[in-house]
Amino acid sequence: MTVTAEQLNAAVKAVMPEVVKIRRLLHRQPELSGQEQQTARLVAEQCRALGLDVRRNIGGHGVLACLKTHDSNPWLAFRADMDALPITDAKQRPYSSCTDGVSHSCGHDAHTAILLGLVHVLDRFKNNMNYNIAFIFQPAEETCQGASAMLRDHLFKDIQPEQIYALHVYPYLPAGSIGLREGPMCAAADMFDVKIQGRGGHAARPHECIDVVLIATHIIQALHQIVGRRVNPLHPAVLTIGQIHGGHAGNVIPDHITFSGTFRSLHPEVHEEVRARMNQIIRQTAEAWGATAQFSLRQATPVLTNNSKLLGQAHNIFEEITPYIKLIEINEASMGGEDFAEFLHDIPGCLFRLGTGSGPETRFPLHHPCFDIDETSMHSGIAAFAALAMRKS
Repeated sequence: MTVTAEQLNAAVKAVMPEVVKIRRLLHRQPELSGQEQQTARLVAEQCRALGLDVRRNIGGHGVLACLKTHDSNPWLAFRADMDALPITDAKQRPYSSCTDGVSHSCGHDAHTAILLGLVHVLDRFKNNMNYNIAFIFQPAEETCQGASAMLRDHLFKDIQPEQIYALHVYPYLPAGSIGLREGPMCAAADMFDVKIQGRGGHAARPHECIDVVLIATHIIQALHQIVGRRVNPLHPAVLTIGQIHGGHAGNVIPDHITFSGTFRSLHPEVHEEVRARMNQIIRQTAEAWGATAQFSLRQATPVLTNNSKLLGQAHNIFEEITPYIKLIEINEASMGGEDFAEFLHDIPGCLFRLGTGSGPETRFPLHHPCFDIDETSMHSGIAAFAALAMRKS
């Protein structure tokens, strides 16, 4: 029996109260990257209650839940991230974060709730499906370490998905819409740390010191000029310093200072050029002032590129099975990093944007202390994933 668009819509509508309940629970109890123990426990319990085969502690607190419809059916995979951010929740809501300095200002609570909603919907229709389904609940996306950690921990040792899909909430699109983009969707991202070692002393006698605060300002200014003067202006790139630590008092020159940041681009050749220039600027500037510098850089995630064939298929599937969802073509790639790209190394797939904005309270940008979503938008996320899972193989 073929499941109709009306039947699917009704099934998603029926699970929405539970999905909203789960999202609010997770929003009240956020957990930082690598600390998603309670979230993983909730996910595992929900999936086991429906009879799914569940593996836990994959690459940290990662969870894999498998819905097997038939031994001969191919596998599809869907992924949601679970971690929160070290940001204080500034919203005044009944479901605001109860953990000081931690919040789901990233929307990962919604991603997890949507995937659990999908588990419930597909369990209802499992006798009508031509695919086995792998539900991946990933830790540590915000540190861009969770996907690679799960893969190193043999996430797919027993199955081999033919395709993999994910979505990310997006306040800049109307609530309930789905954003699609062919080609690059998210930038490659590097994370870097710098430590400058000088000589401390009294603020009144700077000539006796090697002033690491002054040196840091020269280095930071020069680093920000790399993109404008060493990168082709037609190749998007961005460098940001997000953290700096140094000193103990206004009248004391410290002996060391540290700062951290990120660099993102959409072109591999740009990445290599900027990495080389950063190393040169940091070390030579420090040495010119008599200091030493340590520079460490970690490639967080590669460019995320959607599979063109699968994106076209998804567009057609959405139009056929979920005609009420507004589809929006995204014209520009995001400079945000997304470690879902690690899964796309070996498995073709796509990342979609789920519109969640419907008014001032739900249009704060991602990573803002007041970030929130229009919860009705989660209906479209579940329905879109279900449409992909229930299509003919």
